[in-house]
Amino acid sequence: MKAAMKNNKTPSLDPSLIEAVAAATPPEAPTPEAAARMRAALFQRVHASAPDSLFVHSHEGEWVRLLRGVELKLLRQDGNQRSYLMRMAPGARVPPHKHALDEESLVLEGDATIDGVLCLAGDYHFAPRGKPHGWIRSQAGCLLFVRGQNEFQPHR
Repeated sequence: MKAAMKNNKTPSLDPSLIEAVAAATPPEAPTPEAAARMRAALFQRVHASAPDSLFVHSHEGEWVRLLRGVELKLLRQDGNQRSYLMRMAPGARVPPHKHALDEESLVLEGDATIDGVLCLAGDYHFAPRGKPHGWIRSQAGCLLFVRGQNEFQPHR
């Protein structure tokens, strides 16, 4: 022990002892308050490292009802274009409508049938401006990322 102190070295623990202590100690989830503090500190570091970027975390923003079983959450608006999430409950439908601007959508979860074509998670759809498309339906429910026009315009 004196030799260790003489060299200013801290005696190290036997790795098998560390392993045994770790195995004997069950993992414990942080309290909700501690988890919220950790999340806030992490988000603050992320935001500080990219001040010109925009972040919308999953717990942020407001879901707004568009139609029965269909909700939108605005992520970003730039002039007449916006990026948003569209959440459809099982069996929900969006009627035919037209697009004043090009519209892109990506299925993040679930299923969406767009113009009669079944789209699943990871599938992409592009609707050019000026061209109306038919019903959007979801049998099991879905979450879509959409970038397109600023407002919903039913096709007449």
